[in-house]
Amino acid sequence: MQSDHEPNPRPVVLVDGLTGEQLLAVVGDARVVTNGPLELEGHGSSGVAVLSLAIHQRRLGLEIDHVACIDARGGEDPVSGRPLAVPPAPQVATLITFVAGRDEASAAWTATTADAFRAAGWPVDVAG
Repeated sequence: MQSDHEPNPRPVVLVDGLTGEQLLAVVGDARVVTNGPLELEGHGSSGVAVLSLAIHQRRLGLEIDHVACIDARGGEDPVSGRPLAVPPAPQVATLITFVAGRDEASAAWTATTADAFRAAGWPVDVAG
């Protein structure tokens, strides 16, 4: 049982359509509040952003335990304004969960992207 003084970690949910500035502001605020590793859940374009944040977390001064990429279809990373980079080997063992949307574009992008992260050595879970 947790005491009233222990934090109850919850994922930071990033909805589709946020700008790069909004994404960074929410993640920055969460980092200050939690004062520990983050768990990020991104939907749609924000799903692409959480993958990018996981890749670049050291450079951005973040500590991320888990990201969930939900119903993404690719496109540009809202934070960098560029397509998602081919994932390098992880510097931190951040778990990545992929959840495809119901349409073929999301399912195809999710499968391809999950395979790329897995091939680079990231711990990957594909839900559904």
